[in-house]
Amino acid sequence: MLDDDNGDVVGTAVREVEEEVGIYLNKDDLVNLTAFLNPSTGCKVFPSPGGSDEEISLLMYRGKVKKEVIEAMQGKEMGLREHGELIKVHIVPFDKVWRMTADSKVLCAIALYEMAKRDGLLHPPRSSPDLSQM
Repeated sequence: MLDDDNGDVVGTAVREVEEEVGIYLNKDDLVNLTAFLNPSTGCKVFPSPGGSDEEISLLMYRGKVKKEVIEAMQGKEMGLREHGELIKVHIVPFDKVWRMTADSKVLCAIALYEMAKRDGLLHPPRSSPDLSQM
């Protein structure tokens, strides 16, 4: 939710990943996949148009995280308990995730990523330090 962040989608995403997964991300290494959509869409995705006014942005992280850090997250319980969050982390290879989830946000993010890649819209990742253990 952006209520406390003045509409800062990327800053909110960085904070949420830190809270829910325990990885610290460099804000500059996030790509807003929904920004590739035609401006007439508002560059947002609407999970349930007509049923809700909810809108979301979908982001991709292109920074570095050490393999050991990723592997150590498998099965870890995360989230802010005081907010009623209990998140169990499941690490899934990218090429298998589309068959292992029914989460429409994940499936939509994969589709946006694949189409942006196909159309040459994704620039090579910039060289960035590994922030995963900061």
